[in-house]
Amino acid sequence: MFNIKGNITIEEVKLWMDGGTVTLILTDHNSQTCEVEFVQKVALKRYAGHPRPGSLMLNRKEVEIRSLVEKEVLEAIHRANWGAGIKEEEKESLRKLLEDCINFIKSEEYIHLSKALK
Repeated sequence: MFNIKGNITIEEVKLWMDGGTVTLILTDHNSQTCEVEFVQKVALKRYAGHPRPGSLMLNRKEVEIRSLVEKEVLEAIHRANWGAGIKEEEKESLRKLLEDCINFIKSEEYIHLSKALK
């Protein structure tokens, strides 16, 4: 089972052309993997079978807003190390992108958007 509280490595960052979805592939110290996704927040229509715009996903399941899991996921990403597959020249821009994603999830705008799209 993935240990979100231990040493985390960001192995892969996927940037989707859907309005801003960012997918992270993470590994823990036991080489267990986990997928975290910050869902786009540009197209604000909710479609059946698709994640809510602006939501935080953990292994393809929506994370409850302001839950302990949400807090642990955000903290893990914030302290994570970069994997060998992440190019050195990309690390700074990816770090800024992830900070923006984390800050959005922590914001009041996130709460407002989630209520509007229930």
